[in-house]
Amino acid sequence: MPEQESATRRRPATRRRPPKDRPRDRGLTASASVDDARANANSQAETDSPLLAAVLAAARSHTFGAIEVPVTIARALEKMGYVTPTEVQARAIPPLREGKDLIGQAQTGTGKTAAFGIPIVEKIDPTAGFVQALVLTPTRELCVQVSDEVAAIGQLRNVRVVAIYGGASMDRQITALKRGAQVVVGTPGRVLDLIRRGELRLDRVHTVILDEADRMLDMGFIVDVETILSRCPRQRQTALFSATMPYAILRICDRFMDRDAQQISVRPEHKTVETVRQLVYFVAEQDKVAALLELTREFSFDRLLVFRHTQIGVDRLAATLKRRGKNVAALHGGLSQRERDRTLADFKSGRIEYLVATNVASRGLDISDLPYVLNFDIPEDADTYVHRVGRTARAGKEGTAITFVGEWDLDAWEAIRDQVGAEVEEGALTLYGPA
Repeated sequence: MPEQESATRRRPATRRRPPKDRPRDRGLTASASVDDARANANSQAETDSPLLAAVLAAARSHTFGAIEVPVTIARALEKMGYVTPTEVQARAIPPLREGKDLIGQAQTGTGKTAAFGIPIVEKIDPTAGFVQALVLTPTRELCVQVSDEVAAIGQLRNVRVVAIYGGASMDRQITALKRGAQVVVGTPGRVLDLIRRGELRLDRVHTVILDEADRMLDMGFIVDVETILSRCPRQRQTALFSATMPYAILRICDRFMDRDAQQISVRPEHKTVETVRQLVYFVAEQDKVAALLELTREFSFDRLLVFRHTQIGVDRLAATLKRRGKNVAALHGGLSQRERDRTLADFKSGRIEYLVATNVASRGLDISDLPYVLNFDIPEDADTYVHRVGRTARAGKEGTAITFVGEWDLDAWEAIRDQVGAEVEEGALTLYGPA
């Protein structure tokens, strides 16, 4: 009804002040750490009851280290065994709460999932049955891991988290979405597929997280990521976490994030497991296959994980070893999820003796009884070296990590050795004559 027409009618005896529009806030402050629903439901009671006011004030004072968190999240973190924030959590949570875009250079194992998971859970409206936050991950394994952790953080707030990824039933994932998912954690391919089918809507998403963006680049997902970001609201919060920052990742930051995005860099301590025996062999690039075959005879590998830089390098070495009669398989981002799962299961069970892989495997592969790891190509940096070496000697068992250093790798190897600071034995190869 037009405003002038309504003015001609009888004016009410008491005129109400119109409610103020609530400003849009992409972030949270410490004063908003109590769950919104609880605060709204008890606002009048808090005024009327000094005792209840004191209880609610105490609820606001729960902390995770020096970070103030709602009581529901504090209790969830306690159940998860989290006591003190890691460096990435202490540095990332405050700007994410404030609604700022964030670029974080951090490795796996630094605690970054909780760093973005806590602010996400705080901002979720548990009464709303639509997708409010999206987390993109490069692999199925990481997708499940992240969704489980975010769900655990939000368990006492009744936050509904759904993991969507390829190689699993799409119908079940669609059903889970229709039940009112509030946080979606997914791999780019399956997320984009569900968007195009009209089963996943992102028009009310307020937070987008790109986790391990460099791995998504390595696996060829960056175009899908850009397409997904273009389907999200322009007014949103975006955070990106990546171990490295190649040009393609910086381009995404420039195109899809605020120019004043907060930037943090967290480097973990370079510690290798004490039960790992570390060996280095100085070998010419052209002799590496011969060196591997010699070590095969010396060590009698029952299972060996071999790392190479590139997918084509993995395929070529796997083909060479297969021609030499070895029971070998390749593992890299160019394979389908189903192929990767089957290959990994065969390697874990012992049906495959030699697994040649890119770094995709080094960050997510968990085998409890892997005796040998070989860096056929020298790792890119100390972080990668620690992750690769850490695939053996798990759960307190002993293991051996071998690294080939070629003629062009000497400076890189010295840098890695200096940063890691571990004792590394130098081995000798008979192909260069008697030791």
